[in-house]
Amino acid sequence: MAIRSVFWCTVLFVVGCKPAEVLDPSLQVVATAYREKLTLGDLQKECPAHITGEDSAVWSKHFIADWQQRRTLVHLAQTELPDNERDFESEVTRYREALYIHAYEDRFLRDHLDTAMGRAELQGFLDEQPDLFRLGAPLFRARWLVFPNGAAFPRDIRDLQRQLASNDAEKLSNLSSRCTDAGMPHDLDAERWWTWAELGQVVPLEPRRDARQQSSNRVTKIEWQADTASGRPVDQRALLLITQRLNTGDISPVERAANRIGELLLHRRRDRTLVTMRQKAVEAAWAEAALSTTQADRPDSDTP
Repeated sequence: MAIRSVFWCTVLFVVGCKPAEVLDPSLQVVATAYREKLTLGDLQKECPAHITGEDSAVWSKHFIADWQQRRTLVHLAQTELPDNERDFESEVTRYREALYIHAYEDRFLRDHLDTAMGRAELQGFLDEQPDLFRLGAPLFRARWLVFPNGAAFPRDIRDLQRQLASNDAEKLSNLSSRCTDAGMPHDLDAERWWTWAELGQVVPLEPRRDARQQSSNRVTKIEWQADTASGRPVDQRALLLITQRLNTGDISPVERAANRIGELLLHRRRDRTLVTMRQKAVEAAWAEAALSTTQADRPDSDTP
């Protein structure tokens, strides 16, 4: 209520009106143009939310000036254009219809469109349209662990390498527990797909050895010496095992393409939902005898 009162007072002051003459401030006329009236109520409906003080005064001046300009140009068009150039009734009717239809379909989709998608549906779409999801860069699955900054490799580093390369669930579980207890970042599940750049955000990958590290089938010992000039103040060490690789041009794994697949599936589902709704609406209208035709046969339900 306080903001509304400030708005009334500010605008009344700007336009120089006398609100005492009108019991309802919203009916106060603030501008006219060719016998049309603009009221304070009209202004308030258009005013941006929470605008106050000087801002409301500036906004009101601009709005009134724009309103009068538009009314002036409309008047010129109505009075000076030939009749055949100012008959817009059919266009206005179709535009109004389009607004109604768009608003109704939006509401229908909000109420009826199922947006839930399971992995099987995402994978099915990927299998159906594989060429839409070719990789633009290689992807990698990897097991890795990173030692604390500045720390030397532990004495049992070879045992750690063997554990990292093992497919024994118990050995991997023990290694995961050791990493967790030592506060060492790690990923031993190798379920996530990474770009090489993404992997480099969690593992200290030395660019000069990228090719060897990417192609190696064995656990790689990473030892990147400190280089203050390049912004690396301490030694960094890690172990890395690439377990799987997809090359440029291969089909993307579903988890990497899930967002895009979801968008495409939702668009398809949206279109199908609207087609079904339109068909059922016409069928219901025929059943209610709300539609008729002079043709011998009733039109198909999917006729536009």
